[in-house]
Amino acid sequence: MLGELTLPRSSSEIGRAIGRWHVRVQHAVAACALIGVAFLCAIILTRDVYLGSDSANDYAHVWYISQQIFHHGRLPLHIPNLESGDALTLPYAIVPWLIAAVPYAIFGDRAVTVTMLAGFALYGYAATRARPVLRDPRLLAIIYVNTFLIEGLVSFQMAFIWACVFFFLFVEAVDARRWPLAAAFAVLAVTSHPFAGATAVGAYAAFAVVRRPRDVVPLGGAILVAAIVLLPYAFYIHTTPAVDSTKRADLLGTLRWITRYRGAVIVLPIVVSGFAPAFRTMFLVVFAAMALMFAQRFESKKVDAVGLTNTSHPFYGEFIASPQFDRNLRYRVLEPNDWEDGAYQLVRHGAVLTQEFFDQSQFRRWWNTQEQYQCFLGAKHVDVVLLERSYPWKFSQNEDVRLRELEQQGKAHVLYTGRDPEGRGPQVKAYDVRAARQDGARLSDCKL
Repeated sequence: MLGELTLPRSSSEIGRAIGRWHVRVQHAVAACALIGVAFLCAIILTRDVYLGSDSANDYAHVWYISQQIFHHGRLPLHIPNLESGDALTLPYAIVPWLIAAVPYAIFGDRAVTVTMLAGFALYGYAATRARPVLRDPRLLAIIYVNTFLIEGLVSFQMAFIWACVFFFLFVEAVDARRWPLAAAFAVLAVTSHPFAGATAVGAYAAFAVVRRPRDVVPLGGAILVAAIVLLPYAFYIHTTPAVDSTKRADLLGTLRWITRYRGAVIVLPIVVSGFAPAFRTMFLVVFAAMALMFAQRFESKKVDAVGLTNTSHPFYGEFIASPQFDRNLRYRVLEPNDWEDGAYQLVRHGAVLTQEFFDQSQFRRWWNTQEQYQCFLGAKHVDVVLLERSYPWKFSQNEDVRLRELEQQGKAHVLYTGRDPEGRGPQVKAYDVRAARQDGARLSDCKL
């Protein structure tokens, strides 16, 4: 019977069927990606103190702010335990640190971890507020699998990610022509991360003026108000010791690095939203390319994954309890930058460090001569150098060699040795270098 025969589908019907399955696969991949990112956040949430290259700075500052507010009813401008008392309490991350300081009084370090994850979640929320088209799970997945955003999460770049949150809220306010809100979010973005926030706000303000020239006066007024509010803050952060101790070339190199990598975290949501139809069509290709990029950077160890596979176990407890620990002395702590929980432990017990947690303050470098190193010790007023065994493994420098030379010459001596419980040699050595340092020296004298 001809009427009962199944006729072949038309090419248009087949195309529509393939299209439907293509979209279903896209949404399934996007859902799996977002679930994977959520699982990554869950791993981080299990850590009281998460080990990341930028994490100790956040934990130490939030701890200090919380202590000062709830135990002393004040908020000093400087932290006496860092950079020999010259470190700023709020060099950036003002809002997230103040937010975390409140629950820190009850929940301790985990409040900092939660605040970091809250910023990561709010990044997507703010991006979808600025560009509603990103509510499509496929487009949202693209911005969340950005390898540089994930690297920002696992390295605990709290200040930068919160600055991105406020930037996207600034974008939303500008596009809606809500100028007071735009000024407020500009201030919050800059005070969260001065360089990234100011660059992003300035760039988008210029773009908005080109797109809608009639907004130049109200937007210019909003930016002017923000600049006036930020002026005292600009003078304040300019006093941080890391500014004076960093060469202009090194500072510019750091800023270029931030622009190249972190800039993608700011720009990608705007680019994806601007070309949303193309990204929807090419979602699987784009997703595969981004996944391969992340795999390549992870394989080459450019992604700091220490905190995902390790738990914080600071080991300075015995030293702090020993008679060799003296809160009147100043300590230089040499440890890997993603294992700075030891320095955080020392600060919480009243130790005064001659460094901050910024790389620019650490002076991890090759010391050309012993005299140069002694000059540096004097300029930084270092009494004791705490050298952890893992430091030379992470940084191929020669400070451990210089310390042994000073010990052999009788200019320094080991006042404490912390043993590894697994018997693999000293975990940490404390070198008293007061007899070796060049008192009265300035950093400019040391030819750094």
